[in-house]
Amino acid sequence: MAENKYPISEYLNSEELLGILADMIRIPSHMGYSRRECDMVDYIASICRKEGIEYRLQPADGERCNIIAVIRGNGSGKSLMFNGHTDTVPVAGMDAPYNAVIRDGYMYGRGTTDMKGGLAAMLYSLILIKRMGIELDGDLVFAGVIDEEAAKSTGSRVVAEQGPITDYAIVGEPTALHPVTAQKGIDYFQTSFTGKATHSSQPWNGANAIYAAADYIKALRGGLARKYEAMEHEKLGCATINVGLISGSAEINKDFLLGNSETFAGVVPDRADVYADVRWLPCQSVPEIQLQLEQLLPDVLAANPGVSASVTYIPLPRPAMEISDDELLAQAVLKNVRAVSPETAVPQGFFGFTDAGILYGIGKIKSMVFGPGDISVAHSTDERVCVEEVVKAAEIYTQTALDICISK
Repeated sequence: MAENKYPISEYLNSEELLGILADMIRIPSHMGYSRRECDMVDYIASICRKEGIEYRLQPADGERCNIIAVIRGNGSGKSLMFNGHTDTVPVAGMDAPYNAVIRDGYMYGRGTTDMKGGLAAMLYSLILIKRMGIELDGDLVFAGVIDEEAAKSTGSRVVAEQGPITDYAIVGEPTALHPVTAQKGIDYFQTSFTGKATHSSQPWNGANAIYAAADYIKALRGGLARKYEAMEHEKLGCATINVGLISGSAEINKDFLLGNSETFAGVVPDRADVYADVRWLPCQSVPEIQLQLEQLLPDVLAANPGVSASVTYIPLPRPAMEISDDELLAQAVLKNVRAVSPETAVPQGFFGFTDAGILYGIGKIKSMVFGPGDISVAHSTDERVCVEEVVKAAEIYTQTALDICISK
């Protein structure tokens, strides 16, 4: 890795950076707001125009767009993407979600940590490099993407499928300035049981799908979940399974739930569905997990004659992500964190899911997660970000971009 040292601190104006962050916080961009992320995209576009940074809007979902900004290299070096979502969760319960007040070294407001702090720092890195007039060998891309908080990651899926595809990517989610080189995947599975409905006074004439589902949950919890608990990843711990939703009934019994009957009808239920989410490790795969869930069924069905079952993968892939600590990108981030925030310069894993999984697993971009902010206060009524972390992040992002995008 080339040592590309530039006087970043001479160009970095912390008040200007925090002003950009404050502007972003004052812009609503959650799913309950009529324009969703559109005002945020307009604001970022206005900065790009002011600074002479090339940008385009990338249609992602109807009128909602990603914003893609780029400082182009000469084509002879590695490219890097800064990726961050422009949406937040709603503001329910917050007293002043858009005031962007700074108090005791923290800026308060919705999105300060998740993740407008990282978004502002990444955008400011492009501003600094543009102002310094540095010629890059590889492209430096900023991707402000939509729809991450709505759990679909539509914006990053569009980037992963349509481009821009870069050699490396950093997703600026809050990691408290710890470099993250691994994260779990999360995928959902539906196991459906079909039995035989009959009058509940003679249950032997039917086949109770709910009983079979209950046996399946017991087998899952006592068998496969414990097997996953024994799996150990250096940074991520074990894989986990959560049964998050169950439903079951005979069709006629549903009248009670719909308020059309004072009691649920006396019918043996012929349908039950068990929904599980699996937080899986980089050494696993979706087909492997589905097979393991299917392998629980023979014993369950043998104990429940007349019931059939199947496992279905719910196709909204959220792949796991892992790169080596020796990878060029990881080494560049680690070097620059040591220079600015040595106490956080230890590669870690991330238990939650970020768009790094989409870029890595679908876009095949070597990715990691790194940004300012404490994830424990994200989505809370007391959301805040340490302003010093935001400034440090901007410096680290900028130096990392120079290390990656300049070959010598």
